[in-house]
Amino acid sequence: MVEIEVRQGSILDAGTDAIANAANSIGVMGGGVAGVIRKAAGESVEREAIKKGPTPVGKAVVTTAGQLAFKGIVHAPTMERPAMLIPPSNVGKATHAAMNAAEHEKYASLAIPGLGTGVGGVSAAEAAGEMA
Repeated sequence: MVEIEVRQGSILDAGTDAIANAANSIGVMGGGVAGVIRKAAGESVEREAIKKGPTPVGKAVVTTAGQLAFKGIVHAPTMERPAMLIPPSNVGKATHAAMNAAEHEKYASLAIPGLGTGVGGVSAAEAAGEMA
C-alpha cells in the first residue's frame, strides 16, 4: 500500500528512509533542491551521481546519503542538462523512476520534492498532477 502525505518545509527534515533529488541526467547538483542536498550531504554524493550517469529521464540512480542521516538519495532526472525548461510529462517519468528505485532498495519511505517546479518551469499544479 502506498500512502502519500504532502508537507511543506525542507526535504532535509523529512524523517524518511530516503530523499529524492530533482536531478539532471549528468548528475551535476548545482542549484535549487539539488544544491541544498549537495551542500548538506557533501560533495561525495554529487561525485557518486555523476559516476553513475548519464541517467536518462525516466530512470533513477541511488547514492549514499553522504553526511545526511538518510539511508540513501534517489537521483531522478527531470531534464538532460542543468537548467532546462521541461515538459510536465518529465515530472511523471521522474516520479515513477524515483518510486521504483526506492522500492528496489526496500526503502519504507521516500520524500520527493516538487520536481520540475524550479528551473524546469513546470507549475506546482501541473507537477502535482503528474506526480499523482
